[in-house]
Amino acid sequence: MINEIGKEELQKLIDVTKRLTTTIEYEKLLEIIIESAKDLTNSEASSLLLIDEKVNKLHFAFATGEAKDKLLSLYIPLDEESIAGSCAKRGEPVVVKDVNNDPHWYSKIDEKTRFTTSSILAVPLKLNKKTIGVLEVLNKKEGTYTDEDINLLMFLAEQAAQVLENAKIYKKLLADKSYIESSLNLKYKIVGTSEGIQRVLKLAEKVANTNTTVLLLGESGSGKELFARFIHRNSGRAKGPFISINCAAIPSNLIESELFGYEKGAFTGANQRKLGRIELAHKGTLFLDEIGDLTSDMQVKILRFLEEREFERLGGKDRIKVNVRIITATNQKLTEMVREKTFREDLYFRISVFPLEIPPLRQRKEDIPLLVNHFIDYFNREMTKGIEGISASGLNKLISYDWPGNVRELRNVIERAFVMSEGKTIKEGDLILPETSVAVREEVFDLSKGWIGATLDFKRRLLLYALERAGGNNREAAKILRIQPSYLSRLKKELQIEEV
Repeated sequence: MINEIGKEELQKLIDVTKRLTTTIEYEKLLEIIIESAKDLTNSEASSLLLIDEKVNKLHFAFATGEAKDKLLSLYIPLDEESIAGSCAKRGEPVVVKDVNNDPHWYSKIDEKTRFTTSSILAVPLKLNKKTIGVLEVLNKKEGTYTDEDINLLMFLAEQAAQVLENAKIYKKLLADKSYIESSLNLKYKIVGTSEGIQRVLKLAEKVANTNTTVLLLGESGSGKELFARFIHRNSGRAKGPFISINCAAIPSNLIESELFGYEKGAFTGANQRKLGRIELAHKGTLFLDEIGDLTSDMQVKILRFLEEREFERLGGKDRIKVNVRIITATNQKLTEMVREKTFREDLYFRISVFPLEIPPLRQRKEDIPLLVNHFIDYFNREMTKGIEGISASGLNKLISYDWPGNVRELRNVIERAFVMSEGKTIKEGDLILPETSVAVREEVFDLSKGWIGATLDFKRRLLLYALERAGGNNREAAKILRIQPSYLSRLKKELQIEEV
C-alpha cells in the first residue's frame, strides 16, 4: 500500500503519525483522526463511526463539519442498506461517486443534519482483523475519490484503530486507578465532628509535615491506623510507601526478620535475600502497631535503629541507612509497663515525642450516625444491595450500645447487617449486638476468641454455609449473600478458606 503513495502524500502520513503520538487522550485522538482524514483526501467533511455491539449498530463517535452535533446522536444500521453499514459488514472500502444513484445511500442522515452529501469514501476500521468501525470522508472538493485516496485512508484507519484501542485501555486504567483511590480514601477516611476527634485531627495535621515520631494511643479498634495513614497522606512523604506491621500479630521469633530482612543463607530456609519492612518504607512511613507487644530484645534493636537510622539485615555485614518516618501505636498503658519494667523507659521517651490519644467511640456517640452512613457508602461499593440508610430504631440501638470494640466493631456490625438485610433499609433486627440475646451469643459466637476472633469465625462459618448451599460455586454463593463475586474472593483469601 505504501509503495502506491506518492512522496507528498507519504510525508503527510508521516506528519499524521507524529500527531497521533502526541496524545493518549481518546477524544483528542478522535479529532486528530477525522481532521487528518479530511485533509489527506481533500474532503469537505469526515466522520468516524464505531460499532455498538449492544445494539449491533454503528454510531458516530466523532464528526466534523456544520452537522457534527446532530450526527453524534444518530445510529446507522449495520447492513447493506447503508454505505457505512455495508463497509463495516463486508470489511472492505466503499466508494460512492454519486450518492443519489446508489441504493445503499442512507438519506436519513442528510435529512436530519441538513448537510448535502454528494460523494463518499468509507473504509473499515479493523483491530486484530476484526472490524470495529468505519472511517469515512464526504464530498471530494475536486474530482472523484481515487485509489490513492483509498490507500491513504486505509493506512490512516489502520493506525487509528490501534491508537484508539491504546487510548481506550489507558482511559480505563485511569478510571480504575481513580476508583481504587476513591475506594481507599473512603476506606481510610476519618469520620467524625465530635470535639474529641476534631481535636486529635488538628494535632495530627500540625505534626504531619514534620519528621517527629508520633505515638498513637487508644483502645483496640478506635482507629489508630487511620490516623497513622492520615499523618502519612498529609506529609511530604505522601508519595512514598506506607508500610504497616502489627507487632502483636507476628511471632516473636519472626519479628526481627520481618522488620530488618535477611540475607541468603542467614538461617535454614533463607534461600534468597528478603528486604524487611523498615527498608521497604524508605522515603515513606513505617507504622509499628501494638509496639507494646515487642519483646525486650526487640525493644533494644528498635531503639538502636531509632537513634542511628541504620541497621543490618540478618546474616548481613553491611550497614543500611534509610530515610523513614516512624509512627507507633498501642492500646496498652506504656507508662505502667515502664514502671513494671516490661517496656524500656528510654524507648518510651524516644517514641512518645508527640503522643496522640484517640477517644473511644463511647465518648463520641454523636459521631455514630455519620459513621453508619460512611460504612453504608463503603459497603454499597463492595456489595450490590444498594442499602439507602438505617431505620430510626436501628440507629437508636447503635447509639445506646457502649461499643467495647469501638469503630472496628461498628464497622463489622454494619457489614453483617448488609448480609442480613432484605430491603433497602437496615432495620433493628438486622443489627446483631452482644447484648441482643444470651442464646444467640452462645449459639453464634465463641466469645473465648475475643471480638476479632469471634467476628472472623462468624464470617467464616457464614461464608462456608453459603458455599455449601451453592455447591462450591463462588458466583452462586455471592448471589446468596448478595455481594460481589470479587468481594467474596477477597473474603475467602482473608479467612483462608480453601476451594470447596
